[in-house]
Amino acid sequence: MNQAVTTKSNDSFDAIKGAHVLSGDSEKIQEYYDQWATAYDSDVSNEEYTGPKYIVNFLTESNSNNGLKTIDASNQNIEILDAGCGTGLVGIVLKHKGYQNVDGCDLSPGMVEQARSTGAYNVLESGIDLTKVNEAYEDNQYDATVCCGVFTLGHVPPTALLELIRITKPGGWVVVSTRKSYYDSTNFQEVCDRYQQEGKVKLINHVKDGPYIAEEGAHYWAFVVC
Repeated sequence: MNQAVTTKSNDSFDAIKGAHVLSGDSEKIQEYYDQWATAYDSDVSNEEYTGPKYIVNFLTESNSNNGLKTIDASNQNIEILDAGCGTGLVGIVLKHKGYQNVDGCDLSPGMVEQARSTGAYNVLESGIDLTKVNEAYEDNQYDATVCCGVFTLGHVPPTALLELIRITKPGGWVVVSTRKSYYDSTNFQEVCDRYQQEGKVKLINHVKDGPYIAEEGAHYWAFVVC
């Protein structure tokens, strides 16, 4: 078992930091999170992880002011994918908000098993690598795709946005968090600008350095798929 993965609350910070040095290797990421799954909620709670609550509120309050025809994100009947759902923290918030049609996916089967116990999801898929096209999901399948805590150091490259866009309907929402340190050390802004120039998405709402975790904030992005 990885030395950084522990159920001791005073080592929660180390467990989170351990996930940031996985270099985007999907096998290492899956193994790490499978081992961390049972302690994950406790560890991130100890570090005041507020990202899931913030991103759901960000989604529900998103709307287009520039004449674009968009899906009503406040409609509790829309179909949502929680991409990189982990143990289901975003799904729990969505459920409390009254959303009924929420699916989830994650690379780690261990994390998905934890998410299953929340009762917040209709369908859950494990083994989903967001850096690839996943046959489990059709083009234009969801009204909204939410991705919290995935665009962070050691996990996925900014180009993983493309898979989120693919599975979201035209007029639908792709809402993601980027941990500040991730944004500062990657070309996320360049990728974001390129996908807009190519007519794939439009950035509608953006919050810089919003609440995320005790150590640092995150940027939040709400794109509409074109």
